Amino acid sequence: MEVESITSENDKLHVIIKGAHPAFVNAIRRIIMADLYIPAIDKVYIAENTSVLYDEIIAHRLSMIPLRGGENLNIPEKCSCNGKGCPFCEVALSLDVEAKENFSIVYSGRLKSEGNVYPVNNDIPIVKLNAGQKISLVAYARLGKGRYHAKWQPVSICVVKYEPVISINENCDLCGICVEKCLKKVLEIKENKLVVKSIWACSLCKVCEEVCPKAAIKVSYNDRSARLTLETTGSRTNEELLLMACNYLAQRCGELREIIKSIMEGVSNGKENTTN
Repeated sequence: MEVESITSENDKLHVIIKGAHPAFVNAIRRIIMADLYIPAIDKVYIAENTSVLYDEIIAHRLSMIPLRGGENLNIPEKCSCNGKGCPFCEVALSLDVEAKENFSIVYSGRLKSEGNVYPVNNDIPIVKLNAGQKISLVAYARLGKGRYHAKWQPVSICVVKYEPVISINENCDLCGICVEKCLKKVLEIKENKLVVKSIWACSLCKVCEEVCPKAAIKVSYNDRSARLTLETTGSRTNEELLLMACNYLAQRCGELREIIKSIMEGVSNGKENTTN
């Protein structure tokens, strides 16, 4: 297995992995989406809310604000408080706003943190208030996984794409129909030859294969060459998420190895005892 390239484009990270089993690359994808701990607001105590939005809607909007930090927080299930909530596994963020004029938008930047957890972006709208309307609350952020709730999912995009394979045989007469019909403009005629401009741009739609009157094009894919694309919501950088996923997978594989080793030793000892 080898990592051919790592590139960043429009806040997305592209990693091309060659020679790896599809299950391995998909495991990295699933870990990033479901098994990495990041902070998010989990409990909201609202003292006053005279806005047009119900308390439940306010709480939901707060929970979906991406948060950064929380590296020193304990995992709630492993904390001495047994997940009930304490300063070691939770960080309080308060919001106390009264509108002075109509159509006043309350943004995430108004949240005041009592620890090292804070919104990724200060310009996320929470609620719109008219003059005299007020909202006062305390929210508590804690670590969690994407498998528990979408608010703890650290990415907006995390997909695996296998490398397309476009085969062009000698029947091609350079009619140009495939070049015209290709939605991604992957093909072009260059120096009296049909060539592929960018193989990763191919969406595997097989339109070129279907419209070719000479059946000169075949489209497939190589599942031993994959591109992992991820885009963070901001809680961690793309690079941090990728490394965290690799470390998590190595840790779980190590745990599995120890369990299997323990079982095999038990079986071996059982046989010896039976013989004696």
